[in-house]
Amino acid sequence: MISNTSRYDYELDPHGDTTGARLCRLVGHDRRVLELGCAAGAMSAVLRKHYGCAVVGVEQDAAALESARPYCETVIQANLDDETWPSQLPRKPIDTVLAADVLEHLRDPFACLRQARDLLGPGGELVVSVPNIAHAGVVAALLNNDFPYRDTGLLDRTHIHFFTSLTLGSMLHQAGFQVIHTETVDTGAQHPEFHAYWQGLPDATQKWLADWPVGRPYQIIMQARVAENAGAYIDSLGAQSLAWLQQHQTGSDKAVLPPGQAQSVQVLQDALKQAQTRADNAESALNAITRSRSWRITAPLRWLVGKRPPRG
Repeated sequence: MISNTSRYDYELDPHGDTTGARLCRLVGHDRRVLELGCAAGAMSAVLRKHYGCAVVGVEQDAAALESARPYCETVIQANLDDETWPSQLPRKPIDTVLAADVLEHLRDPFACLRQARDLLGPGGELVVSVPNIAHAGVVAALLNNDFPYRDTGLLDRTHIHFFTSLTLGSMLHQAGFQVIHTETVDTGAQHPEFHAYWQGLPDATQKWLADWPVGRPYQIIMQARVAENAGAYIDSLGAQSLAWLQQHQTGSDKAVLPPGQAQSVQVLQDALKQAQTRADNAESALNAITRSRSWRITAPLRWLVGKRPPRG
């Protein structure tokens, strides 16, 4: 999955605002973490030293794995596209699965998510990040009739799947997770990676594209929890985009919109606010339980119960 170790070997400031620092904060303290695609162990080191977590690292690149070894309780060399990778893991309960910019490299990210879900017990969490293919810089490149693969960045040539907030959230729900938190790493629409393409756009197009809500995030971060019936995914970022598009319709453009779209957008926004309030309240209550000492003490028992085959 990783062809050049040095690209993913870096030091991570746990107090910073980088994607890695944000992901570690979402994982939290004193968790048993399975880090998929741990690379050289930058995040593993922070999780162990700063958050007191026990980390099991899975990585395909042998050199990267050796660099990560000092920060992990166990390291496993495996290809996440090989369905047998979970069989190599130690038989210990896992609280959180971490996948930082990993899913876009996999042939079958959905299958990997299903396997990750099966490794987690009730209340288990997934923390994941992916590049945002809807970033305005990518759109600027497309408007210039180009889609420039590179060695790093949003269009890294090793990316074989592309995600928006809607497609990522929907896939997590289909895999048996309930998204409980979403945040974005916003670098602005005119990212240096796509600077040349912005120069080829008219000023009015640049202004319009720079103001598009979906186009500002460079990366999408989601925290999800194991759920028996996750239901449909509600994409808050997509709702912002719909509202923004509706506000920018003027004159004859409004005739293009389906009848009642403005009302539909308002209904969706109201529903999102109510759902977010309920989710925040539920998350606070559940976090108080799952972070408690009694919850950690009983983790092995819950894991054994979850692995026991059903009767009859």
